[in-house]
Amino acid sequence: MKRVTFTDRCDGIGSVYNKGDVAVFPDAVADAIVAAKKGTAEAMSDPVPEQGSGKKDDVDPPADPKTTPENGKS
Repeated sequence: MKRVTFTDRCDGIGSVYNKGDVAVFPDAVADAIVAAKKGTAEAMSDPVPEQGSGKKDDVDPPADPKTTPENGKS
């Protein structure tokens, strides 16, 4: 992915971008915009994957049924 800063109006890619607008595109699209002299592109670093399995239990452990407000104990 590349961050493109538009240097001229560009309207042939599904949206209208004006001079000074910034957007992120796949490399091939960004390269085409630069080749058309409509903008400059800057490579973006890949995001760092988060730790954990992605399951809800990794974030919020299950509540202890002995201390829930529903049973009246605390």
